[in-house]
Amino acid sequence: MSNARPPRPYVDPTSAAADALGGPPPPPEPTPQWQQASARPRAAARPRPAPRPAPTTGYATRHWRGELSLARSFWVNNLLLATPLAMALTALMGWISVKGDSLQISAITVLLGMPLLVALNVWCLVGAWRAASHYLREHGSLLWGWLARLVLMLGALQLAVSVAFGLLPRLDEFWTLARGIDPLGQAKFTFSADGRSLRLEGAIGMGDGERLNALLASDAARGLKRVELSSPGGRVREAERMADALKQRGQASRAVGTCASACTLVFLAGQPRQLAPEGQLGFHRASTGTYNPVFDELANQHLAGSYRRLGLPERLIDKTLDTPSRSMWFAPRADLLAYGLIAASPQTLAVPLPAAGPETTQADFDDALRQHPVWAAVERRYRGTVEQSAQRMWQAREAGADDEIVQIAALGPLALQMPDLLNGTAPLQRRRYVQLVSDQLKALRAPTCRALLDGQLAVRSTLPLELQAREAQWILEATLGDPPRWLPRPPSAIEVEVLDRTAGRAALGLLSRLWADTPGAPSAGGSGCDGVTALLDRLAGQPAARRQLAEKLLFQPPR
Repeated sequence: MSNARPPRPYVDPTSAAADALGGPPPPPEPTPQWQQASARPRAAARPRPAPRPAPTTGYATRHWRGELSLARSFWVNNLLLATPLAMALTALMGWISVKGDSLQISAITVLLGMPLLVALNVWCLVGAWRAASHYLREHGSLLWGWLARLVLMLGALQLAVSVAFGLLPRLDEFWTLARGIDPLGQAKFTFSADGRSLRLEGAIGMGDGERLNALLASDAARGLKRVELSSPGGRVREAERMADALKQRGQASRAVGTCASACTLVFLAGQPRQLAPEGQLGFHRASTGTYNPVFDELANQHLAGSYRRLGLPERLIDKTLDTPSRSMWFAPRADLLAYGLIAASPQTLAVPLPAAGPETTQADFDDALRQHPVWAAVERRYRGTVEQSAQRMWQAREAGADDEIVQIAALGPLALQMPDLLNGTAPLQRRRYVQLVSDQLKALRAPTCRALLDGQLAVRSTLPLELQAREAQWILEATLGDPPRWLPRPPSAIEVEVLDRTAGRAALGLLSRLWADTPGAPSAGGSGCDGVTALLDRLAGQPAARRQLAEKLLFQPPR
């Protein structure tokens, strides 16, 4: 007997035979656990982006509509195309301000190129922005999409700043330059009457470098000795051309007023260099006007290199680069002297004499006197003094006099102005001169000291150099001061009485002949030097009002 069940015949479950058998069908066997799917709900499938239609328009239109990929719109069109062009044009604007060789051509380039650049930037920015929007709508990476938008917003801001602060404020300047006119103006060049100096005044503008070069090469500059400067600055490139012209011809430079900014390049190119008493040198950073720190830094590195080639020390270069372009740093005269940038001023009234010879003329002596700061100041106060002194010096040289006599010959015309200078100066300034006279008398021995009181000018050359230098400095300060508002009047009886009680009646006019220019031997009359120095020493202990009156009456001759 077998336990095997006989096979069951197949019955169609939809047939009537199945109904006859009765009962529901058996439940399906459970699926093994290892075959079961995860209980986590399956995420819905992301919709596929709709296929982009085949391009039917040009590349520029497709970019403008945002139909290009974000990578191409952003990296190729925006960063690799528009950004370098914007930087190039901005650099050109800075180059125009600092080093433009052809300002007119550069300005025309800016006027034609800037609108095209703005249009190109707008095209790039708008197209890249739309491409980023399409990229985000098509479920692209949020990081890259918004990062691209951020960069585009910064680019738009940079474009707006460049136009608002770099182009629009200077549009009139570029338009003027494009027509061949420099809005800064041009420097004024003037030859002196004797042809020995060429004066440069005003701002240094377009074409001034070539103009100066042509003037230095002309016949009018055959006897030129120096270029005098009084300029607030201007175009750096034009100033560099001027500096090259001065160095090539070995011309001297002299700052006779404020020589600032680009003008200092011209000054440093001269050899030798002189700074007039009223002259000053002003330094500051260069500015491109583009509000771009990168281009400003490049311009200032170029400026520093130009200063190094002209011999400006690193300490002064650093100070220059630390001074903002809207400010000005005026170099102290002591620093300029310490670094040998300017010639040291003569300490006494003596001047460098021209060499003796048939070619030496009065103009050579006149030129030497005008280069001396004291004589130049005297000439500004008393016109014609230098010419008279030069004539006397030349006549003495023609007569065969030695150099000491020639130097003394220049003092005669100055002696005519000294009484006015002493009587018209401030009380404190006059007091300093009284003390100087006392020291001079003490340094001389009789009868030489008496000759000084009698006005013999030759005695002054025997004074110690320190006292000669003090007197020259006093004359310089007195002539640079304000002239008196009224002429000195003769002393009144009351003033004479006060003087008599303060220092004695002999004090009236005691020093009135110091600059009398009296030739011959010392006079036998008059007070001795010891008595004069004792009287001057006693004045120091008098009350201020009495001392001031006595010091004034010392230089007024009795009437």
